Amino acid sequence: MALFSRTPKVSVDDLEAIRAEVASLRAELTKRTNELSLVTAATNGLDQRIASLDTRISGMSTELANQVHELGREIEQLAEREHDPATQTAVEQLKVSQTRLANEQARYEIAFRQDLAMLAEQLRRNA
Repeated sequence: MALFSRTPKVSVDDLEAIRAEVASLRAELTKRTNELSLVTAATNGLDQRIASLDTRISGMSTELANQVHELGREIEQLAEREHDPATQTAVEQLKVSQTRLANEQARYEIAFRQDLAMLAEQLRRNA
């Protein structure tokens, strides 16, 4: 049984190799931690910018929607007052243009929000 109870001898070279490997792993861990900190800071900055852009776009969209709505009310008032065929034609053209503008605004807002969502998803995957 004496053969099985022996402990292997560790040489000084083995210990130095282990120490060097541990030091190398620590240096690599420190490097990766620093890189992760930089990426996290950049991601947080981009998240804040995206949120700011989203807020601004929402505000502009609301304001534009209010203006389109006001324009619609004014067109309706004009249509009720005037019975001239030329005015009626102009009012109908204004209504068509108003609808086109409202639809275009909605498309732009949807596309912008999709772009923001895609960018945010890319940032999450890269973080």
